[in-house]
Amino acid sequence: MMLNKIALLSTLLFFIFGANVFAHSHLEESTPKNGEIVTQSLKAITLTFETAIEPTSSFTLMDGNNTSIPLTTVSITGNQLIANVEDDLTNGAYTIQWKIIGEDGHPLEGDIPFTINLPENAAPPEQTVTEPSTTDATTAETISAADTEKVLKDQATDVKETALDEPKIMNYVLPAIIGLIIVLGFGSYWLIYRRKYV
Repeated sequence: MMLNKIALLSTLLFFIFGANVFAHSHLEESTPKNGEIVTQSLKAITLTFETAIEPTSSFTLMDGNNTSIPLTTVSITGNQLIANVEDDLTNGAYTIQWKIIGEDGHPLEGDIPFTINLPENAAPPEQTVTEPSTTDATTAETISAADTEKVLKDQATDVKETALDEPKIMNYVLPAIIGLIIVLGFGSYWLIYRRKYV
């Protein structure tokens, strides 16, 4: 008899508290999903719950630095909470923090972490920093160096030619002097020899 009472009481408690638990509007699915790695540009976020939710329900999108990301046109349609992402999201970690009031009036909240990992050619630029191009400067330096080298080569060539020109005079004068000495030597010898035997 006692066991029957306990079983009846357990059944009543299960239906009372079980019905209350199952009446809560738990999250059924989301876009993006919990832990998903998104590889395409994310334009909208959709949260779908098991039952209809109250108009005061909302959610926020936070980045890895816990900074709120702007959302536009947040709307509630039956059991769905939908919002458009205002700006393109850059690669990194994000979290959807949702707070709703279910059809039964019970407030619920939760987090949905996900990651944006777009290919490099599809990822929106985080910051565009214009840096001075070093190509023109490098080209100018190369041209300047080439001009300087050319001038130095020309100067070296001029000096070399001048140095070569100077010995050319000596090349003519020196043989003439040697030839003159030889002629004078032979002439003197011939005169001495002639006087000796004449």
